[in-house]
Amino acid sequence: MGLVKTHEKILRPKNYGLSSSLLKHGFLVRIGYNTNNKQDYIMTKHSNLVLLDGSSFVYRAFHASHNNFTTSKGLPTGVTLIMARMLANIVKRFAGAKVIAVFDAKGKSFRNELYAQYKANRPPMPDELKVQLDYVRRITTGFGIPVVSVEGVEADDVLGSYAVAAVKDGYDCVICTGDKDMAQLVNEHVCLFDSMKDVFLDSDAVFAKYGVRPELIIDLLALKGDASDNIPGMSGCGEKTAIALLNGIGSIESIENRLSEIASLSFRGAKNFAPKFAAALPEIRLSYRLATIKTDVPLPLALTEVKEPVADTKALLELYRELEFTRMYSELLARSNESLGEDIMKVLNRGKEQSAESLPAEGEQTDLFATADDSQIVDYKSLGSVFKTVLTKEDLLSLCELIAAAEEVALDTETTSLRPEECVLVGISCAVKEREGYYIPLAHSYLGAPVQLSLSHIREHLLPALNRQGLKIIGHNIKFDLLTLFFSDLHIDNEPDDTMIIAHLLDSSQRLSLDELCLKYLNYREIAYEEVTTQGKKKLNFSEVEIETATKYSGEDAESSLRLYHRLYPLLLAKANLKRLYETVERPLIKVLFKMERTGVLVDGKILGEQNRILSQELEEVRKQVYTSAGEEFNIASPKQLGTVLFDKLSIPYPKKRKAGTAYSTAEEILSEIAPDYDIANLVLRYRELAKLISTYTEKLQTLISSKTGRIHTSFNQSGTVTGRLSSSDPNLQNIPARTKEGKLIRKAFIAPPGYKLLSADYSQIELRLIAHIAEDEGLIKAFVAGYDIHRATASEVLGKPLAEVTDQERSNAKATNFGLMYGMGAFGLRRQTHMSLEEAKKYIDSYFKRYPSVLKYMEKTRQEAHRNGYVLTICGREVRTPNINASSSMLSKAAERAAINAPMQGSAADIIKLAMVKIDRWIDTLPVGAVRMTGQVHDELLFEVRDDYLTQAEQSIRTIMENVVELKVPLTVGMGSSDNWGDAH
Repeated sequence: MGLVKTHEKILRPKNYGLSSSLLKHGFLVRIGYNTNNKQDYIMTKHSNLVLLDGSSFVYRAFHASHNNFTTSKGLPTGVTLIMARMLANIVKRFAGAKVIAVFDAKGKSFRNELYAQYKANRPPMPDELKVQLDYVRRITTGFGIPVVSVEGVEADDVLGSYAVAAVKDGYDCVICTGDKDMAQLVNEHVCLFDSMKDVFLDSDAVFAKYGVRPELIIDLLALKGDASDNIPGMSGCGEKTAIALLNGIGSIESIENRLSEIASLSFRGAKNFAPKFAAALPEIRLSYRLATIKTDVPLPLALTEVKEPVADTKALLELYRELEFTRMYSELLARSNESLGEDIMKVLNRGKEQSAESLPAEGEQTDLFATADDSQIVDYKSLGSVFKTVLTKEDLLSLCELIAAAEEVALDTETTSLRPEECVLVGISCAVKEREGYYIPLAHSYLGAPVQLSLSHIREHLLPALNRQGLKIIGHNIKFDLLTLFFSDLHIDNEPDDTMIIAHLLDSSQRLSLDELCLKYLNYREIAYEEVTTQGKKKLNFSEVEIETATKYSGEDAESSLRLYHRLYPLLLAKANLKRLYETVERPLIKVLFKMERTGVLVDGKILGEQNRILSQELEEVRKQVYTSAGEEFNIASPKQLGTVLFDKLSIPYPKKRKAGTAYSTAEEILSEIAPDYDIANLVLRYRELAKLISTYTEKLQTLISSKTGRIHTSFNQSGTVTGRLSSSDPNLQNIPARTKEGKLIRKAFIAPPGYKLLSADYSQIELRLIAHIAEDEGLIKAFVAGYDIHRATASEVLGKPLAEVTDQERSNAKATNFGLMYGMGAFGLRRQTHMSLEEAKKYIDSYFKRYPSVLKYMEKTRQEAHRNGYVLTICGREVRTPNINASSSMLSKAAERAAINAPMQGSAADIIKLAMVKIDRWIDTLPVGAVRMTGQVHDELLFEVRDDYLTQAEQSIRTIMENVVELKVPLTVGMGSSDNWGDAH
C-alpha cells in the first residue's frame, strides 16, 4: 500500500479495514496523501481534539517499566519516564490539535453503589506507582496538556462526556486508549487510537476487532461480563454466544422481545437458551448499567478553554533534573538554548547520559511505548568512542600502565569457537574508562595480517596487571572469558563482576545479550557480529577478520560492558535484597561454576558407543513393528505422513475436535490418548524416545568429549531461567532421564577417575518443604518434622484415614496433588494425572485445601503479589518476574498466575542450592588440591569426584552444609550415594 508524498512528512501506512464511506477525496487531496492510506486519513480527520485516557496509560506504563528505573536516591521513575516519552510523541503526532488528559479521581464511583463487587478483584495500587502519580500529572501539565478528574465517576465517563460534547460543538476527536469499553463511543466523528498496535479504530475496525459494531459493545459486555472490572454478565454466556445473539437478533432489548427467535440461531445450546436468558435478565441489566459510560458528566473545563499544547520548558527541565532524566533534559535544553546548570552536569558526567531513561524491550505492554525513533539511538561514532589496537610490546606496556592506575577493567575475548576447552584465543579486549577500548590481536591468520603479540607476552605483562589485588574485573558472561583464558594458560584470580547476571537479577524475564541490554539501558547500538564476520556470502571465522575491524568490534564489547556496568550496578545497589543476593550468592558462584566447567565430567566413550549400538538396534526393531502395524513403510518422523497413516488409512478416531482441512496433530498428548486402544501409538512413542536418546546423548555426547582433557565440559548457565535455577548446555545434562532404564545406562557412562568415587548429593522433596515453610501450613510442617512419607501423610489427611491404611494408589493421587498444586494445577489437570473423574478431582482438591488451608491462602496471596508487582519473591529476596501476569489475554494471564504460584518454591530451591555450592566450594578450598571436586549440578542434585580416602569426610561435610545452609520451619534432608559411575551413585 503505497503513499504519494505531496507534503512534508509521510506517516506509517497501516490498514485496519477502515470504512470506505469515510474516504473523502477532496479532504485527502488537501492533506496530500493517497486515498488508499486510510489510517493516515482517519488520524487527520479526527485530530481536532485528542482525549488521553491517562489512568489507562499509567497502569500500562507501570507494567511495562517493571520498576527497573529509579533515581540515585531510590525514587521509582519508570512510569513517569514512559509517560513523558508517550506524551512527547502524542504532542508531536497530533500537532495543532487540542489535547486533554483525563485521570481517575480518588475514591469510588457511582458503580460501586450499584454493585458492591465492582472492580473488587483488583489489588490496591502499588506504592511504587502511587509515588509517581504526582510527577505524571506535573509532567502532563508541563507539556501544556490540562489534567481533568471528576469525583464520583471514572475517567471513562469523563472521556465519554467530552467526546459527546465535542461532537455537539462540531469537533471530530480521537480517544487515545486501549480500553475496550471505550469502543462504545465510536461513531462517524469519534475514533479510538490503539497505542499498543499503533492503529486507529473506526466503526468497521471495532467490528473487525470485537465482533459487534460500537452500538452493541455495551450489550456485549453485559452478556459476557468483564473479568477485569468484575462485571458479572450472564452465567454460561461466553463471547461467541454473545456475538451470535447480538448479530443474529440485535440489542438485549431486542433479544428480550424476540426470545422465540433464539432457538433458530446457530450457536451451541441455542434451543435451550431462551429460558436461561430470561432468568438471567436482572444480572444482564445490572451489567449493562455497569458497562455503560456516562456521557453527561458536568465538565470542569470547557472545550473553549482548551488550547493547543504549549510546553512549559522551565517546569519540564526542573522535573527532568529532579527525576534524573538526563537525555530528555539535555535534548530539551539544547532546543531551548539555555546553559547547563552545575548540578545537572554532575548527573550527566556519571556516564549515564545515554541510559537513564532507556525503555524495556519485551512484553506485550512494551510496544505501546516504543516511541523513540532510530535517530535517538547512538553508536560508537556518534558517542565519540575510540578503539586502539595493541600490536607491539610498547603498546602492551602502555595498556598495562593504564590498568595499574585503574580501579576497574572490562574484559572480553575473541575465539575460534564457543567451546573454551577446544578453541583458539584470537584476541583480548580491555576498557578502563568509557569511550575508549583496546584490542590485543593474538591469532588473526588472514593473508597479510601483521605480526601479533604472543601468549607469552600476555602472560608476562598483562596477566600480572589483571591480577593486581583490588582490581575489579568486569565482563558480560565473564565466565566464558575466564575459561577461554584458563585453557590458554592465563589464570585470572580476581573475583569478577558480570553485567549479564546483574541484569538478570534486575529483571529475570528480559533478554540478556550484550546487544539487547545496551540498546535497552544505554540506547546504544553495537556493531553486529554478522557485520564483521560476513564477507559477501562467505562466513568468516573471527581469526579471518581484519584486525582493524576486529579492534572496533571487540574494543566496543569491552567498552560497552563497562558503561553497562556503570548503568546497572547503581540500580542493583538501590535494591538491598538484590544487592545482598548478588554479593553473597551470584557473584561468588561465577568462580564456583568456572571451576566446575574447567574440571568437566569424565565420560567413557566406549560405554556410550556400546549403548548407542544397543539403542540403535532396538530403534530399527521398533521401526519395523510400526511398518507392520501400519501395513506400509513411511517416514515416522514426519507428522503429516504419520497423521495420514493413523487417522485416515487406519481410521483411528481422532481424539480432539479438528477444523476441516487442518492437519492432524501427532503430538505426544494425542498419541498418549489413543495409545491404550491402539498399539501403533505406543510403538511410535517408543520410537521417538529412542531416537531422541540416540541423537541427544549416546551419539552426541561422544562428539563432545574433549580431545585435550578426555572430559565433557558442559556450560552451566547462571541466568538461563526466570526463576534463577541453573541450566546447562552443550550438553544439557539436566535432561538425561533419571528414572528410566535407558537414562540410568547413559549415566553409567559418566565415571570416576582411578582412585576416586562419584558422590551424588540430592535434596529430598525440597520444593514441597519450601511450600510448607513459605505457606506456614501446620499440617505439612508437622508431617515433615515427624519424618513421615509426605505423600502418604497427605493422603491420610485428605481422606481422613490412618497412615497404615493408605493404599499405593491413594498415595499416588496425593503425590500428583502435592506436586501439581505447586504448578497451579486445577481439577482438569489432576483428572489427567490420576484418571479420577472430574467430580472426584474437584472434591479431592477441595478436601486438600480444607486440610491445608494455609496453602490456599499462600496461593491467593502470591497471585495478588504477582499482579501488583509484576514479580514474586524467593526466600532470599530474588525477584522472579511474571511478565504476562496482567496481559489482556486471559490465557496468558492465567498461565502467568500458575507460574507465579510455583516460582517462589522453584526460585527458593535455586537460591538454596546455589548458596550450598558457594559454601561447599569454600570447604573444598580447605582440603588438599584434588581431594574433592564439584563437577555437576542437576536441579536439586550435586555431583562430586571424591578421592577414596576422603569419601567419608566428604559425605559428612557436604551433608552438613547442604542441610544447614538455610534455616526453615521444616528440616532439609539430603540423599546420598557413591559409586564408580553416576548411574549407580544416584
